Amino acid sequence: MVKITIHRGTHQIGGCCTEINCDGERILIDLGANLPDSDAPIQDDELIAKVFDGRPAAGLLFTHPHGDHYGLYKKVPAGVPMYIGPMAKEILKVLVSRLDCISEEKGLPAIERMRTYQAEQELRAFQNIRVLPLYIDHSAPDAYMFYIQTAGKKILFSGDFRDHGIVGEKERLWRTLKKFVPRGIDLLITEGTMLSRRSEATSNPVQTEEQLGQRAEELFRQHKYNFVLVSSTNLDSIMEFYHHTPEGTQFACDAYQAEVMLTAMKGMEAKGTFLRYQCAARQPVIRVLNGDRQAERLSQLGAALKNPVGVEPANSSDLYHKGFVMLVRKNANPSANRKNVFEIMRDKFYPVDGQIIYSMWGGYLKPEHADKALIGFIGGRPVEHLHTSGHAYVETIARLIETVQPKVIVPMHTERAEEFSSIPAFSPYTDRVRVLRDGQGLSLDTWSIQTKEEKS
Repeated sequence: MVKITIHRGTHQIGGCCTEINCDGERILIDLGANLPDSDAPIQDDELIAKVFDGRPAAGLLFTHPHGDHYGLYKKVPAGVPMYIGPMAKEILKVLVSRLDCISEEKGLPAIERMRTYQAEQELRAFQNIRVLPLYIDHSAPDAYMFYIQTAGKKILFSGDFRDHGIVGEKERLWRTLKKFVPRGIDLLITEGTMLSRRSEATSNPVQTEEQLGQRAEELFRQHKYNFVLVSSTNLDSIMEFYHHTPEGTQFACDAYQAEVMLTAMKGMEAKGTFLRYQCAARQPVIRVLNGDRQAERLSQLGAALKNPVGVEPANSSDLYHKGFVMLVRKNANPSANRKNVFEIMRDKFYPVDGQIIYSMWGGYLKPEHADKALIGFIGGRPVEHLHTSGHAYVETIARLIETVQPKVIVPMHTERAEEFSSIPAFSPYTDRVRVLRDGQGLSLDTWSIQTKEEKS
């Protein structure tokens, strides 16, 4: 008997956790923390209690290194194996090492014990459940779909995906699916983030990461000092900003961001020829702010690449005379009344000839999802919005359905699950859609949804 349970994520974005149970063998996919502004009915501690309730778990698979998918990793019992992509693990080691400096509960030991799976190689770790990771395009590097076979059932778990980033170019997703996933699978569990952001997507003049890079260069040439607010793990956009920094203008960031970039560039060498994850001819050197202690290690990382990247300390005089594109972040502790290095640089250079480029989801600047620290960094200054979604557009999800022709479709990672069947692009498949609630089980043998009474 095969049963699917989405413990959290049927009616919210982020905080996801899904269980696949075959005759008592349980695997979990993702164990995400709720997003900071979330009003989710299931809190993080409740989710942990539901998932690890005394029943054994054969393993926990993470689809990618975003906190709303891996964030509760510290709460995983020591006896439960965790699996993640190899580059994702290296990036998390960089991130968590930094966070451990300000956290009492250290996370690096848990990251170190994560095992890695390989793209297009079956994970032979379970008795009844076969998992094939498929490398896909997402705003986080090293993201995966899972093609799962168990008890004669074929399941595709999409995770967060898209096809308009660097990894998605040249029809890579669709070629991968046609090679490894047969048409007529039993179940597709697909993300639906953009179901609630359709108007935002269609009105955005920048639809792909390539277009983002082209527009970025136009903006960089209009001002001498460019401050780019971008998530440190949104590596596709970061690499576009890096490659489109005009020649003669310096590309700058702090030591942490430089290490994340170099780690991703090293990891991408094993993925194939992705030119925009290699050293930029116009920018062979990354200038690092406040990176004296890490200078030698960062230089070694850059020199170890097939196409080496130089790493040098940022010089204030050079930044002033040559101009810059600087990757910046909000102040993580604004209540301390102490400016971070990016706020200091903003106050020094912005009044001369500066601009702020905002490359994140626009919702963080609106009242319902307001990020006060981001808004505080902007401080009422004019902002150029330059962002493209890390998630699949509606037409991309429709193409996924058309490609694999599932018998049943379950939407998740969405605020609009009930609207799935009413969207015109999905109209040929409305009779296949099953909308679940958090904690409901779906039997793949009878296609029945477990009620609360049956569960109790």
